[in-house]
Amino acid sequence: MRARTVPAALLLLLLAIDTLHANRRKQKEKYVPTTINICDISDRDSKVHCYCEHSQEINEALKTECWVFNGGIQKSDPLWTSFSSQSNIETLAFNVRADGGLSFVPSKVLRYLRRLKNFSIKHSSIPKIETHTFMNLTSVQEMTLTKNQIVVLNKHSFYNLPNLTVLTLDENKIKELVTETFYELPVLQKLYLTNNSISVIQDGAFRHLVNLAELELDRNSISTLKKECFDGLANLKRLDIRKNKLAVLDSFTFTELWNLQELLLDFNEIYILAQRTFDGLSLLRKLSLSHNKLVTLAGGLFEGVRGLSALDLRHNKLQRFTMDNLRPIYDNLKNQNSYIYLDGNEFNCDCHLAWMHKLRHEAKSVKVRTSLENFVCKFIVNPSLSAHFAYLETNAIGSNNFLESDDKSRIKDYADEPEEFFHEEIDDTYVDEPKSVRGENERTLLQIPVELLPCPQDVKSVTDRTYTYPSQNEAKDYRNLIHASAASPLLLNFVPWALLLLILFGYGN
Repeated sequence: MRARTVPAALLLLLLAIDTLHANRRKQKEKYVPTTINICDISDRDSKVHCYCEHSQEINEALKTECWVFNGGIQKSDPLWTSFSSQSNIETLAFNVRADGGLSFVPSKVLRYLRRLKNFSIKHSSIPKIETHTFMNLTSVQEMTLTKNQIVVLNKHSFYNLPNLTVLTLDENKIKELVTETFYELPVLQKLYLTNNSISVIQDGAFRHLVNLAELELDRNSISTLKKECFDGLANLKRLDIRKNKLAVLDSFTFTELWNLQELLLDFNEIYILAQRTFDGLSLLRKLSLSHNKLVTLAGGLFEGVRGLSALDLRHNKLQRFTMDNLRPIYDNLKNQNSYIYLDGNEFNCDCHLAWMHKLRHEAKSVKVRTSLENFVCKFIVNPSLSAHFAYLETNAIGSNNFLESDDKSRIKDYADEPEEFFHEEIDDTYVDEPKSVRGENERTLLQIPVELLPCPQDVKSVTDRTYTYPSQNEAKDYRNLIHASAASPLLLNFVPWALLLLILFGYGN
């Protein structure tokens, strides 16, 4: 018998099937190493261990926290590709547990996570954020890079993050903010740069942050501010520059901040405020300048901030704060949520503070009343009045200068409130120091009747007259001189001099 032969077509088919199976085996062998589940790393020697919430199954984790151990990891480490096993992560955090454990931003990881909304790195040793490090992360909404030893932010470090609303860079070592570091961030609302080493802000550093509402630059080394620093921040509502090295603020420094409502300048070294420093801040509601070195306030300083209802000038070196200083904002301080703090200055108890008696009884705000009722100034008591003041301080009764009974109970309710009560809309970081012991010549102003407040005559220089008005008695004398001159030829020669004085002081009637 003839041996049977296998048709050629069948042989070709069998060969094709065998080849297909071989290719599949190769693909499977090649694919397995890249699909290690980042949420289920069993190797104890791995440089990164991640803990996942919701589920550890492939592509089901939503929140992942990774810890970097074992002396550091390189950009080329194959572990980074394993994050493709959890491409649906929405929150990812890296915490570095070893010095030098992470010296770069693992940008490769971010490309795998198409739904990432919150990203953070803490305690790394990243010296610089390179250009385009975070480019085109379209889903990220919040980014936190704190305590990472960052010194340099390159141009376009944060570029094209269309949904980023909060960026936190606190507690690094950033020295300078350069133009166009923050670019194409159309919805960024909060930028936090607290506790860095920033000393230079280039013109237009924030120019593209058109929707930024809150900027924190506190605890840095900023000594100079120019209005160009704030170009583009027309929608900023809160600016915190506490604990820097500011000494002089020039006119129109903040004029680009048309919508600013809150300006915090505490704990600087400010000793000069130009007369028009705050011009342009028509919506400013809160101004805090405590713990500076102010000795005087320029006339008309608050003319440009007539909406101001919360003012803190504690612990400066002010010697005078008159009704003329206060007049532009006086009515605002009567409102329910207003306050004014002037403790810790060098005020004398005199007629320039008599406005406190009036405001105490017109104010609806418990904060204003409490502040005024506790206000202490220096008063040299006439020996003949010593018994009178001893009686007042002992009994605290007698006139409308003291608390009514219903007020006493309300004040007591607030007396034990923590400091945060007085800053209810802000989480103030800085706690005021304990009150010092009252000196021998210090008195509570509201316990001194207005009629007993001394009214010292000041010796004004020509420069002073440029910014101040004569007293009512002075103006009256000048007017009487002019009227008398019409009836008496002997006084005629004095009229030109009187007119000149009136012009100098700004009185024409």
